[in-house]
Amino acid sequence: MIRIFNSAYYNETGEQRLIPLNEAEIIEQKIDAKGRPYILFEHRDYPLGGLYAWFDGTNWSCDLD
Repeated sequence: MIRIFNSAYYNETGEQRLIPLNEAEIIEQKIDAKGRPYILFEHRDYPLGGLYAWFDGTNWSCDLD
């Protein structure tokens, strides 16, 4: 699952969205300089370009902020 949220509003609303990984088009999957795995992905509901998500041990987390 990819957890998509906006940290600027998440603390007040708790609003987040979970999308299945198979709905995302993975553009790139790598490990950053700190050793954290990340993906660059696109999803039809977010048409403005690629989004980054980092793996937190359970889900991929994408902060829109």
